[in-house]
Amino acid sequence: MIYALGIGPGDPQFLPLKSWDILKKADVISGFETVLNYAKVHFPTSAKLVSLNYKNQKEKLNEVGIMSREGKVCVFCFMGDLNFSGYDFLNNIKTYCEDPDPVKIPGISSAQIAATRASVPFEESIFTTFHKAGDIEKDKEFLVQALKLGKSAIIIPLPWDFMPTEICKYLVDKKLPPEIPVHIFEHLTLENEKSYKTTIGECSGSYSDMSIIVLQNNL
Repeated sequence: MIYALGIGPGDPQFLPLKSWDILKKADVISGFETVLNYAKVHFPTSAKLVSLNYKNQKEKLNEVGIMSREGKVCVFCFMGDLNFSGYDFLNNIKTYCEDPDPVKIPGISSAQIAATRASVPFEESIFTTFHKAGDIEKDKEFLVQALKLGKSAIIIPLPWDFMPTEICKYLVDKKLPPEIPVHIFEHLTLENEKSYKTTIGECSGSYSDMSIIVLQNNL
């Protein structure tokens, strides 16, 4: 049995109760080390931890797949909610663990936290992520068109190629009004959380790879 589990935005107290119950019965817990560190206070001491990185991912996923077929309860931890920038990893789990249908358990995403912090309703916004493999040009065009229609936007940047400053410059170059407000959040829900408010015309500087932005459209 394999679970794909959203562990929340970072603060362990944002871990959903259902996710906590699944972790308590896990025989094997796996994921990228940074993600595991956020949720480790909820891990049972009896669970085997399998830490992944981009170099050993295929090999380690194969190992977890073998343990799953032996009858072990295996849990993969996803940052936030697996529906937000998690499907590349989920597809790798399906491929290399040889499990076509892991049990998917959503969590709380930093996108939800950011929208709340910025007082931007999801029903009046679009969400997009540039943090994925492959070409992002269509996603960039989609963002421009959504903003021109008056939507707000919740955006996960692409470290380090398309970060908040580059996103804002791109939008200004596409003739979006430079006065559109921008909320930039770093390390949401953690002790070192930071937030900044500017406009797409004035946005500058560098930000953490743990950043997310909200464009509060007033068109």
